[in-house]
Amino acid sequence: MKATEYCDNLFGYQRVNTRKVLVGNLAMGGQEPVRVQSMTTTNTNDTEASVEQAIRIIKAGGQVVRLTTQGRPEAQNMKNISEALKAKGYNTPLVADVHYNPSAAEIAAQYSEKVRINPGNYTGGAKRFDESADNMSQDDWMALIKEKLTPLVKICKENNTTLRIGVNHGSLSDRIMAKYGDTPEGMVASCMEYLEALESLDFYNIVISIKASNTRIMVHTVRQLSAAMRAKGNVYPLHLGVTEAGSDAEGRIKSAAGIGALMIDGLGDTIRVSLTEAPEAEIPVAKALVDYISSKALAPNVNAVDASSYSPYSYEKRTSNQVLNIGGSSLPVVISANNGESDYYIGNGNISSKSGESYPIVLPSNLNANGGTSFVKISLSDLSESLLADLAKRDNIIILASAVSANPTIEYRTIILKLNEAGVMAPVVINYSSKVSSLAEFQLKASADLGLLFIDGLADGIMITNENIAASDVEQTAFMLLQATQARFSKAEFISCPGCGRTLYDLQSTVQRIKARMGHLKGLKIGVMGCIVNGIGEMADAHYGYVGAGYDKISLYRGKQLLKKELNQEEALDQLIEIIKQDGLWTEA
Repeated sequence: MKATEYCDNLFGYQRVNTRKVLVGNLAMGGQEPVRVQSMTTTNTNDTEASVEQAIRIIKAGGQVVRLTTQGRPEAQNMKNISEALKAKGYNTPLVADVHYNPSAAEIAAQYSEKVRINPGNYTGGAKRFDESADNMSQDDWMALIKEKLTPLVKICKENNTTLRIGVNHGSLSDRIMAKYGDTPEGMVASCMEYLEALESLDFYNIVISIKASNTRIMVHTVRQLSAAMRAKGNVYPLHLGVTEAGSDAEGRIKSAAGIGALMIDGLGDTIRVSLTEAPEAEIPVAKALVDYISSKALAPNVNAVDASSYSPYSYEKRTSNQVLNIGGSSLPVVISANNGESDYYIGNGNISSKSGESYPIVLPSNLNANGGTSFVKISLSDLSESLLADLAKRDNIIILASAVSANPTIEYRTIILKLNEAGVMAPVVINYSSKVSSLAEFQLKASADLGLLFIDGLADGIMITNENIAASDVEQTAFMLLQATQARFSKAEFISCPGCGRTLYDLQSTVQRIKARMGHLKGLKIGVMGCIVNGIGEMADAHYGYVGAGYDKISLYRGKQLLKKELNQEEALDQLIEIIKQDGLWTEA
């Protein structure tokens, strides 16, 4: 696939035009505004609690509300919830979330504006994580999918119900795993099989999501899916989200980096920011992200350049010289105005290292005046043919890429593509300037603007300046952004789901307790999951897992290996710490 096949314009903001579908009375896709949504955490059998929480989501600005319907009783109760909301004057579309139970989907489709089904669970059933399970011909497999979908599609047509095909990285069918492994290609194949089956049944009222907790996998997979749909000429609306993003600043930064990387290229018709917090807390974050990315339509396009060096479908670190410890095979560096944890710090027109060496920041016009290592501050307008030819000869410079427009991501990417085209091997540090005074707003905008550059491996470092935010907070934001994009880990990473009606323990307070005791374990990934539906698979990147297994019951995992089953919640955290100590990975804070 070519770099330009997944979107319409790499050099300016332009929404991808999809089919427009109706979800109840809400239009989605086409050139409709990007819609924001959340999911309740209540027991769907509890009508009053579910209605109250749905109203809080709606009042916060949520345009779609999803509820878990793991069984027939929950699916049937969607009728009562829908009627109660309408009686109170709320016509917001409701989505029933179904995994293993086709009969639940068929009931819910009568009372919900949209039903979400997960191909890996809907056809594949419970996971055995058996990679030898490819024991059925493709024709037989497609016949099975159609057999499962036919009664549901009939009901959806009768009730004008939309289907969301929701593929999750952590719940691919054993058959897909056997053919493709745990890969973006497998996720796309799973989605395209269901699209083919639905289209053969003359059903097109479809929204698609294809999610992962790893931002790299999520971004590269959605791009592959978009390219695959565009190649077939039938592009459906996309629901974007980073699953199990976590909570607090880390969850917001991770979501903004992943979702923002896609929205900047015009992908996405509805989004959910999944936080391990009250669901109504997700909505303001999602709205702010949509508003910010949408405003980039006002920024002018940049001139197109050769994009053949760009790898948007998989991570490919840009080839560059190593200068100091920047570029080459080194991890991305942080340069900060705060002489704290950063690798280098800014001062008096220089950038200084921890050991005291100082290197000047020069403009292209002063490049020849400096014979030693220097940081060369360059914007897109500086890149003349003569300057590019000069830069290509240098092996002792580090480029500080600067942007001036309201769409800095496009400028940064274009600068790097032009450097590649000209054979410039100098490492590139992103020089990002912000003036917003709210820390939360700063973190969201910086993450949305810069996430793509590190998800795709284009940049070798990051230098963020903001005189209205404490320098230590700016520095920590840079480190959290690098971690969110899987580029560099500076502390433990927590992969935690937002919870739903399937969660049978206090997930939010548990995540905070685990963070407090384990946050210092640099480089360790801990999955904290509400239930088993996505638990084992979605935390596939995690070293250890803490997974809900019943009322206040927890099972512990090392990777996908079950170690302790149905522990009381009071003892589960201590047991997990003991396992980490036995594995020799525990350090004292």
